[in-house]
Amino acid sequence: MVTVNRLNEGSGLGALPSESDAYERKCGVMKRDRKLAGIGAIIFGGLFIPGMIFGNVPGGDYDAGDVADFVASGHRTNIYISIALLALAVVGLLLVTAYLSGTYFGEGVSGRIAWGTGLLAAAALIIGLGVAYTPAMSLAVGGGPSIDPEVSYTIMQAGLGVMFFVGGIMLGVSLLALALGGHAAPTWVRLVSGLVGLLALFSIMFFPFFAVLLWGLAIGIWLLASSPPDKAPTPQAA
Repeated sequence: MVTVNRLNEGSGLGALPSESDAYERKCGVMKRDRKLAGIGAIIFGGLFIPGMIFGNVPGGDYDAGDVADFVASGHRTNIYISIALLALAVVGLLLVTAYLSGTYFGEGVSGRIAWGTGLLAAAALIIGLGVAYTPAMSLAVGGGPSIDPEVSYTIMQAGLGVMFFVGGIMLGVSLLALALGGHAAPTWVRLVSGLVGLLALFSIMFFPFFAVLLWGLAIGIWLLASSPPDKAPTPQAA
């Protein structure tokens, strides 16, 4: 190493970076990624409900008046705000899912399951949002004829079903994978993730999804307030 460094110094290239320098850079990247994941988790947990409130998609018992209010031109600003908030929430979900699946798992299949199902959950939330908002956006963008209120309501419920049924199940599987396979994660993180993952499987009932959002806030605060793990997780068999 001394000979190589001397050759580099003589050629004007300078000394090769030491292992401590590489470790410091790696730690800096881990801290940055952890902060991004923490912010993402808080964004997911904090913006999802406001986004749904702004959108105010009709649910429950069918009411033609509620559908008319949803597709009315005066509601379009709320729709745009809702789309922006929910899109940010989904990006936040991707950030925290990517970090957790890449940090607290070994080389086995659990980490890939956690990331893959988390990605599918994010896709379901966005696709379902697009379907639910189709009756309103078709008028706002295309200016076409109004859709029959009963048909509009059916489309909206289909979109919500994709969001909370498909998205909820995929997110639940992702959290269960963290609970079962995230061996490098703190015990309380695994326990809470497992419990919330079970609740997320029933997100089609809507209220269990609140637990997922609270999980996002709690995990986000933990990621921002704590330090990255000192070493990578021990590889686990597939």
